[in-house]
Amino acid sequence: MNVSKRSLLIGLAALVLVAGGAFTRPVAPQPLKKVTLRLAFIYNGHRSPYLLGGAKGFFAAEGLDLSVLEGTGVSAALQLVANGQDTFAVVDPPSLMLGVAQGMPLKQVVQIYQSSPNALIYWKDANIKTPKDMEGKTVTTITGDTTTTMLMALIRRNNVDQAKVKIFATDGGTRTQAFLGKRAEGIVGFSNDSFLGLRAQVKDVDMFLFSDYGIDTMGDGLAANSATIDKQPDVVRGFVKASIRAYQYAFEHPEESIDALLKAAPSRNREVELEKLKATKKLTESPDTAKFGMGYSSKAKWQEAEDLMAQFGGLAKRAANVEAYYTNDFLPKR
Repeated sequence: MNVSKRSLLIGLAALVLVAGGAFTRPVAPQPLKKVTLRLAFIYNGHRSPYLLGGAKGFFAAEGLDLSVLEGTGVSAALQLVANGQDTFAVVDPPSLMLGVAQGMPLKQVVQIYQSSPNALIYWKDANIKTPKDMEGKTVTTITGDTTTTMLMALIRRNNVDQAKVKIFATDGGTRTQAFLGKRAEGIVGFSNDSFLGLRAQVKDVDMFLFSDYGIDTMGDGLAANSATIDKQPDVVRGFVKASIRAYQYAFEHPEESIDALLKAAPSRNREVELEKLKATKKLTESPDTAKFGMGYSSKAKWQEAEDLMAQFGGLAKRAANVEAYYTNDFLPKR
């Protein structure tokens, strides 16, 4: 073999090796997409799955770099998503409906709570067993919060004389101190949050659920801006998938979820927050979720919620179709 032919073969072999290396070289990982989730208030046990999902890499597995942020109320959380400052917010259907009626471009992309945790918590010696028993009593609640709106709906639906109920609306901390100081016989809160926290401090409290008296408007879901839904559907789909995965894992491994919470908020009481998380599971379950999976939005439930809000909750402008409020398009396929 002459030199020129040998050189040609060597060159070809080298080219093949280089080309082969190009096909086997690992692809550089894509940078994670930064997204935010705005809570209504502070970090707590029943919303700890989002922190857990971040710690376990569930959101990263969907290409997302999630920051879970504390909030100052659900109305403020809605506004932050509506104006594009946050990507997602924890929102209940009544709040979302009121926001949409005001022109906010929002839609629920997953409905985590299938039933409402709204409750009236009361001192046992106050004899408040039913909504009618609130007459002649003081009830404290949070200014501008959905629980206050739903309290008014509870009063109206159950023919309670509103003039005989003194409602003391203030910020969350003052609300709690007013109740603990016995300046109010009742306080509005969640069955899986405020009630358990108060019961850990004082034993002689009890509660009834609003849903037992005709006011069930579901609870926590996750809302996104319509522009995000239209322009970044993969982000929404990944966020929904990771959120559902986080809740399912948290219910199976509640201690791990509270570990993640305590890393973000070390001052929380482990046992109380664990109890809050465990009390949340039943709120996420319904015949609809048994059939379609966690996070499903039922048109019938949304219609019922809108009817309640229009009749008792101050919703002045209805949607042309309740499906304008939500979508099931991003739920994981079963």
